[in-house]
Amino acid sequence: MSVPRQALLLAGLLGCTPDPPPPPPPPPNVVLVSLDTTRADHLGAWGYDRAKTPHLDALAAAGTRFSAAWTVSNNTLPAHVSMLSGLHPQRAGVPRNGHKLGPEPAWLPEQLQLRGYDTAAFVSASALSGSLGLARGFDLFDDRFDVEELDQEQRRADTTTDAALAWLAQPREGPFFLWVHYFDPHYPYTPPAPYDTLYGSDYSGPADGSLEYLLQVWGKGGREQISTTEADRQRMIDLYDGEIAYLDTQLGRLFEGIDAGGRGQHTAILLTADHGESLTEHDYLFDHGEYVYEPTLHIPLLVRPPLREAATPRVVDTPVQNVDVAPTVYALTGLEPPIALDGRSLLDAARGADLTRIDVFAESCRPWDIERKHKGEYKNLRKAQAVRSGDRKLIATPYLDRMELYDLSTDPQELNDLSSSHETDLPPLVGALESWRGGAVELALPDEQNMEEIRALGYVE
Repeated sequence: MSVPRQALLLAGLLGCTPDPPPPPPPPPNVVLVSLDTTRADHLGAWGYDRAKTPHLDALAAAGTRFSAAWTVSNNTLPAHVSMLSGLHPQRAGVPRNGHKLGPEPAWLPEQLQLRGYDTAAFVSASALSGSLGLARGFDLFDDRFDVEELDQEQRRADTTTDAALAWLAQPREGPFFLWVHYFDPHYPYTPPAPYDTLYGSDYSGPADGSLEYLLQVWGKGGREQISTTEADRQRMIDLYDGEIAYLDTQLGRLFEGIDAGGRGQHTAILLTADHGESLTEHDYLFDHGEYVYEPTLHIPLLVRPPLREAATPRVVDTPVQNVDVAPTVYALTGLEPPIALDGRSLLDAARGADLTRIDVFAESCRPWDIERKHKGEYKNLRKAQAVRSGDRKLIATPYLDRMELYDLSTDPQELNDLSSSHETDLPPLVGALESWRGGAVELALPDEQNMEEIRALGYVE
């Protein structure tokens, strides 16, 4: 509304001028919380009636919950590279664990650092070690681990939270970007007491959640494969849920520290997962890397804008992906990404705008040695890949010569393959998947030393 001319004349006569517009708010702080191996349907905010996740559920109630989020890869390293680059794994040159991030992909932490952000990362597993190139752009990259497992080093959520809170407590003048990664729900499922008996204590069988037990279940690492009873499987699910419940207590500490002293007024929180976990579905036991069914793809994704925005809590059902994290952070901070990204910003949707429905894509990470040497050259034999268009989901597994079609609206557990009865639905989905493959795939060679370590553990098929 324009100021009346009479008011301007009166202000001039009185020697006054209209009040200047208020200065723009300072750039927001941004915290990215990534949960390893955390499937959305085992959280209270997603309707899991057994869940004990009050802190995560409260965050969901304070922001926007994207109920149909997918990962781009069911493997820790490529999924996180996609979060922080906005690129699909193959385009970023990191299609799975066993690779290193090169200097070429534009890296969100580096872009924020160049624009005056303090940057820090606290990761909880050696799959995300800074030596893999992830430390680029971070003033502090904390990858200290104190728990040794057969396959990788890690640390518990309380230790990671302690380190992140100590960094948050340091005085600083400018904005910050903080990435906190938690590993606890990943196997082995060995939550600390009392979370190890949170869902029952009367089981007395061999399913102790350890990696040694899992190697026997899988028949890997030189172990003879064993069978599992229904009670064994339920015990493993109980332990997995116990890991998530324990993790939630540490998320509560972290969220309290983020918002302490009014800091939450200027701090946005994005929470997601790298992938989910199969807990017996499709007879795939306690693992995540080989197939692209919903238990390993469907992940939590939450956006809570700075509290100064007083955003209305909402739920968005449009499919999105964790590759959308970097574009969303760029939008939050007012920065333009230096290259075209594969993901898209979810900020407008978090503020109430409609989100256009687009196809989303994902791929598996196994078999580990799917990129094989043939006459001195690597040949990409293609892992399982999936596309979701609306409620229709196509899974293509070239190395098994298999194609599956599901309607997720009526068959969320993917029990009824429609590929033979709905053949007319296949061509557009196949075309979308082929177009994505052609536009995103650049064969990236695995790091041989890392592959030798994986082979030594017996994980290479």
